[in-house]
Amino acid sequence: MSQIILAAEPRVPGQTGAKALRRDGRTPGVFYAKGQDPVHFSVQTLSLRPVVYTAEAKTVSLEVGGKALHCILKDVTFDPVTDKILHIDMLGIVAGDKIALEIPLHIVGLAIGVREGGSIEHIIHKAHVKVDPTTMPEHIDVDVTNLGRGQAIHVRDLNVPGVEFTDRPDAVVVACHSPKVSAAAAEETPGKKK
Repeated sequence: MSQIILAAEPRVPGQTGAKALRRDGRTPGVFYAKGQDPVHFSVQTLSLRPVVYTAEAKTVSLEVGGKALHCILKDVTFDPVTDKILHIDMLGIVAGDKIALEIPLHIVGLAIGVREGGSIEHIIHKAHVKVDPTTMPEHIDVDVTNLGRGQAIHVRDLNVPGVEFTDRPDAVVVACHSPKVSAAAAEETPGKKK
């Protein structure tokens, strides 16, 4: 698991100040944690790219007011027209305290069913889990090597030490389908009457 260091500056909460920050290329945010007062801050918008636009679960060391606050990205607000980042929420983390979050699922391997002409359908791309964020994996590999045509891997089949899956156990993560026979090919089948 990797950690991103994010340099931040304290800010005074409020709409007027937030608009001024955005004009200067900064994004307002708030850090909150159980038993602590919220910390209002701003960061360079460009520095958020590895935090927001990633397919990995990462922790953040938010350096603000001379302190390093360990957290994860909890929420991002985007402008509905321009898709620019308007605001971020960071959630404080403590070693040993499990929190609910999403971890990306990566498909690895070449399924037996694909080698036999089938196709893979990746249905769940992120798993909802409870995990200690200080030891969480950046992603979870789902090995499909032994998956045959007509078979599927369910949430209940995933087993990662320290990770508690909260999605429905019978939810399908990935399935291998038999090749589809087109109508034209079916009509050309020998012995079939037209």
